[in-house]
Amino acid sequence: MSDYKNILAATDFSEAGETAAKRAGNLAERFGARLTLLHVLEHFPEDLPVNVIPPEDVDPQTYLIDRIRRQLEKLSAAIGRPGAALDIVVSTHSANREIVQYAQNNNIDLIVVGCHSQRGLMATFGSTANGVMHAATVDVLATRTNG
Repeated sequence: MSDYKNILAATDFSEAGETAAKRAGNLAERFGARLTLLHVLEHFPEDLPVNVIPPEDVDPQTYLIDRIRRQLEKLSAAIGRPGAALDIVVSTHSANREIVQYAQNNNIDLIVVGCHSQRGLMATFGSTANGVMHAATVDVLATRTNG
């Protein structure tokens, strides 16, 4: 295994995403690496759940990005890495494309993603994790949740 210097944990705030962030945090600590937590907002949702509808005087995209940033900060603290870099990519493209592009543009040498399902090889990796694993030019660690 290489000595990683820049580790990227992609999270969707699911249990699998949190597991990936924890594992990435542990690896960053072990290697003395920089950790970045990334969330990709694949599209700006038109139908927001009631609990995330912004006030009328606030730009909806800004409101949603602020909520995501707070979630990233909370996750960073929960995994014991409050100094982690946090980033949000808003895109009309797929999350796996944006994760790979982000890694290429930011000198990332390890991408950590979570797996959502445990049935069958392709289902185990999930579409985002599978896409990242096939397109990345750096090491990718796909983590499983305990359960």
